[in-house]
Amino acid sequence: MKKVIVLGAGLVGKTMAIDLAKSFDVTAIDINEQALSELSKAGIKTKKADLANGTVLSNLLEPFDLVIGAVPGFMGLETCQTVIKAGKNMVDISFFP
Repeated sequence: MKKVIVLGAGLVGKTMAIDLAKSFDVTAIDINEQALSELSKAGIKTKKADLANGTVLSNLLEPFDLVIGAVPGFMGLETCQTVIKAGKNMVDISFFP
């Protein structure tokens, strides 16, 4: 089964993680423990991490086949750049210039 990491567990990230978990092995990452708690109760793997830290983010990505970006817009570009440098495929919904 393909492993998918969802970066961000806000309103949109949470919804995407729940939908993707029907067909994939999904892990959601966020700094907000309350948002992660809701996903954990739905049976989705979660991990608390500061996605603004590029080193932390790079290390998290290694075991995953696909990255879904659902971080706030101000983090979007830097997050995408980190994912690209890690050599991972990504789908992103962040709004950034």
